[in-house]
Amino acid sequence: MIQQQLQQSLTGKMILAPLTRGGNLPFRRLCANFGMDASLSEMIYARSLLKGSPVESARLRRCKEEKIFGVQFATNQIEEGLSAIDLLQHSDGTRVDFVDVNCGCPIFDVTRRGLGSSLLRSPKKLHKLVKGLVDGSELPITVKIRVGCESDTINVLENVKAIREAGAAAITIHGRTAQQGYSKDADWQLIKRAVIESREEGYGHVPIIGNGDILTHYEARRRIEDTGVHSVMVGRGALVKPIMHLQAI
Repeated sequence: MIQQQLQQSLTGKMILAPLTRGGNLPFRRLCANFGMDASLSEMIYARSLLKGSPVESARLRRCKEEKIFGVQFATNQIEEGLSAIDLLQHSDGTRVDFVDVNCGCPIFDVTRRGLGSSLLRSPKKLHKLVKGLVDGSELPITVKIRVGCESDTINVLENVKAIREAGAAAITIHGRTAQQGYSKDADWQLIKRAVIESREEGYGHVPIIGNGDILTHYEARRRIEDTGVHSVMVGRGALVKPIMHLQAI
């Protein structure tokens, strides 16, 4: 799938988030049977995949019911990421539409390795990583972030600018900092500001996908209307109520 096609496919959709320990293939198949538009694998450590981890290799699998499917990698090195993408493309029976870079996971086991949300501390380094992956990959690259690492270092606008200028096909923003984890309400006003700024700077064609506290299709529709995001990503809401994919936004 070329980048422009993917951008069109990720607009006006309810997308299933890459749920660690929850977004396995049987669950994604269930959601697909309820009308899920697009989905992502569980987060995969690129380094472990390249070392032959059977656990990580199993996460590459896609069920035939999934319409649009992306694989999410955790990496902080261009060559490592490109090697993982190359392995992915040459794996028997693996069909992937895009690759997502995890820059939002707040879990200590991830951040202590310099992965996930720790990548948000330097927009300049993040730009270099994403550009390297975009330039070296035949598959479209998307990126999932949070609004920042800590509450006093919110830099979502800087990171969105760095990512879109690096050539990413789409950006997902979770409306909390890494420090907040899943506490407090997601800040959709920050997400809205990122949408407005992207449009003003000529990047309105790059989908911005909002994420955080989407528990019903009513909330999904309201967030799209109120903030102008191209789509929404659902996580815990889908775990509680996978049938929500049946309800159009």
